[in-house]
Amino acid sequence: MESDLYLVLGCVLGTFSITRAASALADGRAPIFALIMLIVGGGLVGYAYHLEPGGLTFDDVPRAFAAVIGRIIN
Repeated sequence: MESDLYLVLGCVLGTFSITRAASALADGRAPIFALIMLIVGGGLVGYAYHLEPGGLTFDDVPRAFAAVIGRIIN
């Protein structure tokens, strides 16, 4: 489904933004790019939630990752 891809991309961007923010703060820089990535990732997760008729739960996250990885492999 389309919402699975948005959910996975949002989660990945959110995870990368946390590590990017930690790196920027350790170097003494402002984590502006990390904040932009976090906002975009959160927007993608919100959009995925909006696309699902019944909404999303935390149980849907591993299923979405498996579905997206399965689409990439096949």
